[in-house]
Amino acid sequence: MATASGNSDEEIGSINITPMVDVILVLLVIFMVTANFLKKESLNINLPKVQAADPNVAESLQVAMTKTGGILLDGKEMAIPVLIKNLEREAKIRPNMRLTLSADESLAYGKITELMGIIRKAGVTKIALSVKK
Repeated sequence: MATASGNSDEEIGSINITPMVDVILVLLVIFMVTANFLKKESLNINLPKVQAADPNVAESLQVAMTKTGGILLDGKEMAIPVLIKNLEREAKIRPNMRLTLSADESLAYGKITELMGIIRKAGVTKIALSVKK
């Protein structure tokens, strides 16, 4: 029985879960944003360092060349003929597509320019080089 003094021993019948859902959604967004940055670090590519870097790198297609010469397209390792086929398909869908090339700093300049030539032959004309700031 409830008293007039305000002390009530009644049980709470429902719990408001809206604040908990808000917190979980914020954590999910943070996880999704940081997952892109973690993927690049797991490739073990030592990027060269520069004074100013392009902030729009994340919006483009990502091609990486590892220290051993392996080629990755958006984190998936593939052979050069498969890379060419995928890039040709993407270039037809998005003609003004931009591609970001990440290459280990220990690779020879010739290997990187050879890969850039392959990318250009596939129809991608906008190539940015990924570097550390």
